[in-house]
Amino acid sequence: MERAFIATLLSTSLLLGTIANAQTTIPVDDWQLRRDRDGIQVYSGNIEGSPYKAVRTVTVIEDTSLSALVALISDAESCPDWADRCAESYVVEDQSPTRALVYTHNDLPFPVKDRDVVSQIHWQQNPETLAVTMESHAVSGVVAEQRGRLRLTHADVNWVFTPQGNHQVQVINEAHIDPGSSLPAWISNMLLVDTPFETVRSLRAEIRNKDYSDAEVSFVQEATD
Repeated sequence: MERAFIATLLSTSLLLGTIANAQTTIPVDDWQLRRDRDGIQVYSGNIEGSPYKAVRTVTVIEDTSLSALVALISDAESCPDWADRCAESYVVEDQSPTRALVYTHNDLPFPVKDRDVVSQIHWQQNPETLAVTMESHAVSGVVAEQRGRLRLTHADVNWVFTPQGNHQVQVINEAHIDPGSSLPAWISNMLLVDTPFETVRSLRAEIRNKDYSDAEVSFVQEATD
């Protein structure tokens, strides 16, 4: 049985090769295309030493900015509005403009127990490419565990926003998560493909919200087209 869990990404062979070799934050070199629909590509790949697959979702968003995307992802309380399976999220500790501890609760279909996680978030920007990266790692002992929710202790969920010119940004989301217990195959498959796909599709719509489209972020330098 294939096991995977995810919380809370073009069609010619040349283009697929470009995506496969794009910047990655999770150590996978054999990404396999699982879905290519509506301008969104979802890949899965093996992680050495882990029985759980990683997932990678890629798209390009037009008429947006790096700051808008950072503002949206940083707005933890908006998570249920666009991230598939996200029931609740909030900032536990705002440590600096680029660091925070964030709690997230993911609602899973019955009879699977819900999952939650406390993540250490770190933002940074490459001064040469201007690509913005958010790295998120599960941490323990920060928030008390809650009844009816299984606390994740091994979870990496990262975002990479790379300016493409003409107000276009390539968005890459990668995740590798240990679910803490075996999951039914239908749940694994849903979380490995459907959840990241729907999350990125909803993100493309949510980024049009004026709360984000006009955002300015202190640590982000925008590309000059």
